[in-house]
Amino acid sequence: MRSAIACACLALALAAPLPAADEVRLPRIEVVANFNAASVYVFFDGQEGRGAACRMEYKAGEAKEFRPGHPLSRTGKGRLAGSIFGLEADQPLEVRVTLGEGGDAKTLTAQARTRSDRFPGGTGKTCYVSPGGDDSNAGTRQKPFKTIQHAANLAAPGDTILLMDGEFFESVTIRRSGRPDAYITLKPDPAETAPPMHISDQDGGIGHTGFTRTFRARPRIIGWVDARGPWKGAGSNVSVLEEKRTVGTVTLVGLTPANRMTPVGARVYHHGSLEELRAAEPALVPGWWQDEKAGKFYLRLPDEKDAGNYRIRLGVLPWGLRFDGAGYWVVDNVEFELFGGGPYSTGIDILSSRNIVVHQCRFDTMRTGIAVRKAGAADCLIEHCYFIDSGIWNWPWKAAKGHDVEGSAVDLCGSGGNVVRFNQARGMFNGIGASTWGDLENESLNRDLDIHDNAFTEIGDDPLEPEGACMNVRFWNNRTFDTYQGISLAPITVGPTYVVRDRYVNFKGTAVKVSVNSRGVVYLYHVLGWTNRAEGNGQQASGVWDNMHFRNSILRGTRYVIEDYRPHPIGCSFDYCDLFTTDPTRFIKWSDTKYANLGDAPAATFGKHNLRVEPYRKVDSGRPADLAPELIDAGVVVSGINDDFRGKAPDIGPEEVR
Repeated sequence: MRSAIACACLALALAAPLPAADEVRLPRIEVVANFNAASVYVFFDGQEGRGAACRMEYKAGEAKEFRPGHPLSRTGKGRLAGSIFGLEADQPLEVRVTLGEGGDAKTLTAQARTRSDRFPGGTGKTCYVSPGGDDSNAGTRQKPFKTIQHAANLAAPGDTILLMDGEFFESVTIRRSGRPDAYITLKPDPAETAPPMHISDQDGGIGHTGFTRTFRARPRIIGWVDARGPWKGAGSNVSVLEEKRTVGTVTLVGLTPANRMTPVGARVYHHGSLEELRAAEPALVPGWWQDEKAGKFYLRLPDEKDAGNYRIRLGVLPWGLRFDGAGYWVVDNVEFELFGGGPYSTGIDILSSRNIVVHQCRFDTMRTGIAVRKAGAADCLIEHCYFIDSGIWNWPWKAAKGHDVEGSAVDLCGSGGNVVRFNQARGMFNGIGASTWGDLENESLNRDLDIHDNAFTEIGDDPLEPEGACMNVRFWNNRTFDTYQGISLAPITVGPTYVVRDRYVNFKGTAVKVSVNSRGVVYLYHVLGWTNRAEGNGQQASGVWDNMHFRNSILRGTRYVIEDYRPHPIGCSFDYCDLFTTDPTRFIKWSDTKYANLGDAPAATFGKHNLRVEPYRKVDSGRPADLAPELIDAGVVVSGINDDFRGKAPDIGPEEVR
């Protein structure tokens, strides 16, 4: 029975026809490996054909036998593409692709190795930097440098820059590089670093994501200055002071609880004019506006207190660290706080740089925490970081959309091989954006990406936002709770893009948003989209979309399960899924036609194995728990995705219950 199911799944997964075996030559196979996943590309010459069998297999580590991988997809004339999951770092990988059957079969193999997550450094010199130092010093602990910029200008492969405790008010640009065997490291001086403090999400109230954060007393790179009076009254609770520097971000300190899971200050809304500031209504008060030509900064408070009664921080520097054409750096355990200096503030800006590792850093109140952008920005790793902002989640969506807060915790718009994993984000407008907006057909950008095991809460728009060609872009085991959407696939122009075992819980809008003529192939396996909020759709369209395929997933809404109003020439599919809504008057709207029952929905789109049951039997702290018995052993085997299921078949939903 298992082999029959696997064959059926293979047929469904190959959404586009393959070339006929007698029309194909196989000059090249390419394997691109990250830490825990790999991309496979097969390039061939020949004219477009139909009907050939294709099989991709692999063996990793010490394995002796090949095992089936996820079927490859045709993503363009003369190209097949697909991904391998479940790998371990720094292990050998062999891939075998067979086209055709019997004596006419053609086989191609390739060897690769997954990336190592060890980043060798510390073989060179060590220098110290302190806010109380001097750049004319020797850079020793006793006589440290004053600026990170000075230390970075001197750095050589294998060197270590140790930051002594304090605040570094700098925008640093780094152009020097380490080597693959000798990374340059920027981190705190271990002699001054406090022991780690462990805080669970329940302690810090970050939305029950299931993660625990480890905090240390870190040195901070800051982009803010305190607003200095004298303040003058300007009417309507508005105060004004002289400020000639460009301000990009403003916070009021002391309005939020003081612990490491919350921002150091409450973000103040930036209005577009003095008139708009004066006319604003809650929740956009307090607010601010700057007349840059006149050098005047205006602040409107929510009460009649004088502005001098508050500590007000003005973000005036545009970035913390900028890597420009650099490579092979590790940034470890550093805080970045309140950058502004214009509308595009960033904690770390990775510009055309490769192999930059950002580990366990904290980013507090800025438009974008980390940006990875432009061609050549490749093979970077962002892990175990924490991103925090405030205000955005409570502002009206229309007030934040298109505003200078419309950034991300991590913004990816570079080349290939970038990995974002084990991070948490709270209060940002977007979570992790993998977008090439403005160049959506460019296949060289944002390919071979892995975005996994990240947690999000109170995200103003999209926790996960892939846009563009997105060839072998993989999302897995990400969690969202109390966000606007779950994932936005708007658009995927080429693919394949994979979404595996993600959990989107208690969203305001929809779990899976689709739009903007998305037509590249997307596979959504074991995804959970679940909300108790009123008027929430499990999946909905805001524009043209096509070529997306759901298996073993749960979509549970309070309005429609699926709301769609467009034709689908390529074809979408839902099978072995649980589709449920609490609304007794709505169920599925497909191609602008309403269907009250599963049996009435188009069979070509909605397979024979979907269920319609309440997926969980209880709710615990706003999250669903205790999978319905009908969903256990009710899924389909998908090669390379859930081969290790327990029981008679995989369970529907993101976790195996047994």
